[in-house]
Amino acid sequence: MKKFNKYDTAKVKRATFQQLPKGAYVIKILSVKEEANSSGNGSHLKIAFDIAEGEYMDFYKKIFDQNTNEDKKWPNDAVHHMSVPDDDSPQWMIDNFRTFTDALEESNQGYHWDWDERRWKGLKIGALFCIEQSEYNDTIYDHTRPKWFRPAEDIRQNRYGKLPRDKMISSSSGSGITTDSDGFMTLPATSEEELPF
Repeated sequence: MKKFNKYDTAKVKRATFQQLPKGAYVIKILSVKEEANSSGNGSHLKIAFDIAEGEYMDFYKKIFDQNTNEDKKWPNDAVHHMSVPDDDSPQWMIDNFRTFTDALEESNQGYHWDWDERRWKGLKIGALFCIEQSEYNDTIYDHTRPKWFRPAEDIRQNRYGKLPRDKMISSSSGSGITTDSDGFMTLPATSEEELPF
């Protein structure tokens, strides 16, 4: 191979990707924002969070703080997208939303769901994480993401049952967007989102 002159001045780029192990965690909500779905049909809540307790406390903040890029973003795996149901939504979606708000109430003394999701900032909730895959530029990526939600005390007392099943995609599927009958819409992780404080 013939040497080229710009080799010696090229920047060496190395990325270290840390992944949260699948499991059950108490998380803290950092911000919530309602956004329209890209399809133009309905909306979803974009919930930024971090691990609030235990061995992996502040897991995503540490990743964020170690990022030296000028335009660094809050890690995409620490942003949960929850579909906003209405009276025409499938029952499983309505049930999951009610499960989430009930778990928030049980996890935070004195909190009562009053249809103002902005009040979720600073609240804790238990979350069961699984591995989900997404595809981007013909490459499949693994992500650890929350799937089911429980009262925080259930996580602390190890009484949450089994973890959700991992969601893998085949390399020929062509899309990272999937929907379960037992959970929320999963959006592909093609970029990172800003921490919306």
